[in-house]
Amino acid sequence: MDNESKYLLFKGLLVPKICHTPESLKYAEEFCVRDDDVFAVTYPKSSTTWMQEIIPLILSDGDLTPIHTIPTWDRIPWLEETRAQLFLDSRPSPRAIASHLWYQHMPPSFFKSKAKVLYHQG
Repeated sequence: MDNESKYLLFKGLLVPKICHTPESLKYAEEFCVRDDDVFAVTYPKSSTTWMQEIIPLILSDGDLTPIHTIPTWDRIPWLEETRAQLFLDSRPSPRAIASHLWYQHMPPSFFKSKAKVLYHQG
């Protein structure tokens, strides 16, 4: 399978088709960010998993229960992936959300919110 058939081009970013669709990317573009949302934004392969472990600990005041009982992809779902649109809107606040999107690709509501962002570039 060649690269062209494995990836979608989204605003200059190549994203894998296995977990991104035009619909999931549209959802990310139109996502309604809440003031108490917490984003982990990283470059691929640059401490993403580490960030996904740290943020739930901060939000739970150090309680390890979420880390031990909830899979990573449910604790801190990816904004631009297909699973997000299935349950992210109904999550209670504060929501922890992961993303590899560039700053300029975040939804317009992001720029109007007081959401927190933990950014790591590796």
